[in-house]
Amino acid sequence: MVRYRWSTLACVGVALAVLPVLSCTRESGLRFSTERPGAGSEITVSYVASSTLADESELVLRGTYRTAAGAVELLTIPNMQPGSGNTFTTLFTLPESAVYAAFVVEDPAGQRLDANGGRLFDLLVHGTDGSPLYRGLIARADEFEDRNLYTSLEAFRRAMELYPDSLDGWGRLRSLERRALGSSNGDSLFVWHQENFAGIDQRYRDREDLSASTVQAISDYATAVLNSEGASYWRAISEATVGTDDWALDITFSLDHQRRAEGPAGVLEEFERHWPDAQGRIAPFAPLALEAAIESSDLAAVDRWTERAYDGFTGIYLARTVVEVPERRDRALEIAREKYERSPIRPLGRTVDEHDQSVALGRATLLKDYARFLSEYASADEAIGIIEEATDQSASPDLFEALAELKLDQGDVDGAARAYAVVATDPGTPQPRADSLATLVGYTPDSPEWGAILEAARAQVRALVLSAAVDWTPAASHVTDATGERQALADLTSGKPTVLVFWARWCGPCIEKIPDVARLQETLEPLGAQVLSIAWRDPPGPDMDAFIEEHGITYPVYHDLVDDVTGAFGVFAIQTNFVLDAQGRLRFERPELVDIPRQVEALVR
Repeated sequence: MVRYRWSTLACVGVALAVLPVLSCTRESGLRFSTERPGAGSEITVSYVASSTLADESELVLRGTYRTAAGAVELLTIPNMQPGSGNTFTTLFTLPESAVYAAFVVEDPAGQRLDANGGRLFDLLVHGTDGSPLYRGLIARADEFEDRNLYTSLEAFRRAMELYPDSLDGWGRLRSLERRALGSSNGDSLFVWHQENFAGIDQRYRDREDLSASTVQAISDYATAVLNSEGASYWRAISEATVGTDDWALDITFSLDHQRRAEGPAGVLEEFERHWPDAQGRIAPFAPLALEAAIESSDLAAVDRWTERAYDGFTGIYLARTVVEVPERRDRALEIAREKYERSPIRPLGRTVDEHDQSVALGRATLLKDYARFLSEYASADEAIGIIEEATDQSASPDLFEALAELKLDQGDVDGAARAYAVVATDPGTPQPRADSLATLVGYTPDSPEWGAILEAARAQVRALVLSAAVDWTPAASHVTDATGERQALADLTSGKPTVLVFWARWCGPCIEKIPDVARLQETLEPLGAQVLSIAWRDPPGPDMDAFIEEHGITYPVYHDLVDDVTGAFGVFAIQTNFVLDAQGRLRFERPELVDIPRQVEALVR
C-alpha cells in the first residue's frame, strides 16, 4: 500500500470535533445488536420510545440502504413491537449488496418521527478485517451531503484515511472541504493536497496498466488542486482511455459532429460499437444516438436507443424526441406518463405530509411540461383536467399560469382570465407583470371588470390556503440573540405575522436557500409580516457574524442552543419553516418557502 502524509489532513478531524453540531447530538434511543455488521447480517433492533412515540401500539423502523454502485433502496423491515419499559423491537436482514444503511423511527402514519436530532440512526457495513467498507463510508458521506456537510466530510476523511489508494475519493474530498470548511486555494490544507497529488502523479504517471477509473480519478484530482501541468497531462490520458468520462464526452461529441456533417448512416454503427464502454458515463451518448436513429428512419434502432436513453429522469425531453417518429407516438406518451406518475422515495426524516408538499412543489414544473405535451400530442381536455385537479389543491402561480395558457389556446378567454388573476394577485408577482396578464385576456389593468376578477381570485385562493391551516399555541420558549442574551420568542413575534426559519451553517440546503429567505422577507414587508431565522445548535460569535455578512443575510438571526424552540415546535430536521399569526398562534406547519407569501396574505386580509 502507498504511504501518505496525514499530519495536515488530520487537522480536518480536529476542526470537525470542535463544531457544536457534533458535540450536542440528542441521545439515541435506538440500539442495533451489532455495530459492525457484515453484508447479509441479521440485525436485532431495540428502541426506547421518545415521548412523542411512546403511546403507539407499534412503530415503524423506516430504512434505506445504499449499494457500492450508489443505488438507494428501501429496506423491508417488520414493524417494531412493544415490550417492557417503552421498548420496541424488531429484526431484519441487511441485503448482501448493502454497504450502508440509515434509519428513522416513525408512527404508522408517518407523521411523527425520531430522526436522532437530524443525524439519523445508521449502520456501516464492515469487511472481514473489522473495518468499515470504503464504499460504505462514501455512501454515508453521500447520505449526509445534503443534510450536514460536516458529518459528510467526517465520513469522507475517514474513508481516505483508511483507504488512501482509493484514488477516486481525493478530488471529491477536496471539493467537500471547500464547501464545508471554506478551505481556500491558499491555505495549508490546499497545499497538503497539492503535495499529495504530486506524490500520486509521480507514482502513477509512467504506468501503462491503469484502469479507466484510476485514470479518471487522477485527472479529476489534478483539476481539483489546480495543477495545470498535471491536469493537462492526465486529461489527455483520460480522453485516450476507453471507459472514462472524458473519453465518453470526447467520443460522443465527435460522433455527433460526424452525424451533422455526413448524415446518420455510418455513425449509428459507431454509436453501437462504443455503447458497451460509454454506458453509465456522464456523456449524453444515448440521447444523441437516438437522434441519429430517428434521422435514419431505423425503427429497430429507435426502439433500442429509446430504452437505453430512458433512465427515469429524462421523461418529457425523451418523449418530445421520440414523438417525432409517428409510429412511436404511443411510446412517447407512455414515457411522459411514466415520468409524471413516478413517485420519488420519501427521504428519511421527512413526514408524509412534508414529502407530499415537497413533491407537489417539485411537480409544478413537471406538470406544466407534461400538460403542454399532452395538449400538443394527445388531448387538450386531458391536459386541462390534470392542471385543474392540481390547482384544486395548490395555489402555485406556475400551475395557474399553465392553466391559463392552455385555456387561452382553446379559446376559453374567461377561463384564462380567472387563472391569470390568481397569478396577478400573488404577492410575489411584480405589478408590471400583473398588469400585463390583464392585457393578455383583453382587460385594462385598472378596469372595474378586471378588479372584480382579481377579488374573486383572492377569495378563491384564500379559502384554498386556509383549508390547510392549523391553529394552536406553541409552548413558551426562548432563543439566544447575537450578544448571548436569552429572549422570549413570544416577545419577538408579538403583534405581527412571523415566519420562523430553522436552519444552521452546517446544513448545505439551508445555505442554498438564504437568497430565497431574503427575497421572502422583502415580499412580506408590505404585508406587515417578518422573518425570524433560528440557527439550531449554531452559536453566535465572530464566525457567525462573518458568515452573516458574507452571505448578505439581512433578516434577524437568533439561536437555539439547547433545543428549546425546536422542542416546542417539534423540529427534527432543517430547513424547517413555520408561520405564526399576529397573536403568536401557529397557523401553517412546515410550508415550502414559495407557499408562504400566500399564507401570510390569507392571515392579514
